[in-house]
Amino acid sequence: MGLYPYLRFRYREGFGDRIGKPDLEQFEKLKSRPIWVHGVSVGEVQAAFPLILQARRYGYDESILISTVTSTGKSMAEKLLSGLVDGHFYYPWDVPWVIRRLLDCLKPKAYIGLETEIWPFLLHELKKRDVPSFLVNGRFSDRSFKKACRAVDFWRETLECFSKILVRSTSDADKLFRLGVDTGRVRIIGDIKIDALLFRKGYVDSKELKKRLNVNESDICFVAGSTHEGEETVVLEAFGMVKGEVPSSKLILVPRHPERARGVCALACNKFAACLSSEVKPNWDVLIVDEVGVLFELYSLAAGAFVGGSLVPKGGQNVLEPACFGVPIAFGPHMEDFSLPAVELERLGVARVIRGEKDLAQAWLNAIKFDAGLREKAVQYVESLGGASKLAWEEIASHLK
Repeated sequence: MGLYPYLRFRYREGFGDRIGKPDLEQFEKLKSRPIWVHGVSVGEVQAAFPLILQARRYGYDESILISTVTSTGKSMAEKLLSGLVDGHFYYPWDVPWVIRRLLDCLKPKAYIGLETEIWPFLLHELKKRDVPSFLVNGRFSDRSFKKACRAVDFWRETLECFSKILVRSTSDADKLFRLGVDTGRVRIIGDIKIDALLFRKGYVDSKELKKRLNVNESDICFVAGSTHEGEETVVLEAFGMVKGEVPSSKLILVPRHPERARGVCALACNKFAACLSSEVKPNWDVLIVDEVGVLFELYSLAAGAFVGGSLVPKGGQNVLEPACFGVPIAFGPHMEDFSLPAVELERLGVARVIRGEKDLAQAWLNAIKFDAGLREKAVQYVESLGGASKLAWEEIASHLK
C-alpha cells in the first residue's frame, strides 16, 4: 500500500484503466463484444495497423478496441487507427483482481497481443473464460529465450494459453518448439510490420510534408533516422562535407529518443542554421525532429538515408523503412537486429556499410546520382516480403464465434 501514491502519480494518465476501472461509458457505447488488440507502444501499434485494416477490408464491422501502455503509443493509435477502432484504453496491470475486473467490464470476444506481449495471468484468465487469444508477429530474442529456459514448464503452460501464436520466422518458431509448445499452435506468417510500411506508404503526402517543413522542390534532403548518442556528431560532420559540395542540401535528423532533440539541436547550431520540427523556421539547414511517429514519412523526402543505432552497438534500426521509398541507405557495422534485410539490400546495391563521417558523406553524394533501377529494386524487395497481415487476419477470423 505504501507504493500506491507513487504509482498513482507515475501512471496518473489512464490510472483508472491501469487498475481495471476504465471508462464504462466507452464500453457501453460498443455495438458488440469487442476484439481487444494490445500494443505496448509506437512500434506495436504500427504492427497492429495492417491487421486491423485487413479486418475492416474483409468486412469485419464489429467493435475493435486498442490498448497501449505508453502515451506515445496512444498518440500513434490516434494517428494511425482513427476510423478503424472504436476506442482506446491503457493496459491493466497483470494482477488477478485488476485483470478480472477489467474482463468483467470489457467481455472481449477475442484478445490479440503484438510481438512480445505475454502476460501470464491475463492469458490464463482468458483461457478460463473461453476467450480466444492470439500472439501476432511473435518474436523471441535469444535473450528472452534463455530466460524462458530457466522456467520451461511455466512458460510452456503460459504460451499454450494462446489459441494461436503467429510468428515472424523459423527462428522464432524453433524457440517455441524447444520450449515444448505444441507445433499445431504455432504458425510462421512473416513480419506484419512490412505490411504496415506498405499500407502506410499509401497515406504519405510528401507535398504537404514539404510545405509544413519549409522544404523547397529544389532542396536535396538527407535523413538520419533513429540516431543514438555518439552518432549525431558523425552525421553532422558528414553533412558538412556534403553541404560544401551541394549547397542546396538539407539534413533531417531524427534522434531515437525525442527527449534528446533539444541537446542535438544545440549541437547542430554550432555549425548550421538548425531548428526543431515543432518550431520550424524558414531557411534551415538542419531540422531536428522532436515528434514521435513521423520518421517513416520523412524518408519519402530523402535523397539518401542513414539508419541509426548502427555506428554504436545498439543492433540497428529498420532498414526497410527507407527501402520502401527506394532511398539509398547507409548504416554502420552494428545491424544485428535487422541483419537479413541489411545484407540483402547491400547485395542488391541499395545499401552500404559505413565506418565514419567520410564514408557517410560519400554515400550521400553517391545517392544524389543513384540509378532509378536500383531504387526500384529496393521497393520491389520490400513488397516481396508482404502478406503477413492477411494471413494473420484469416487465422484469427477462423477462431471467432
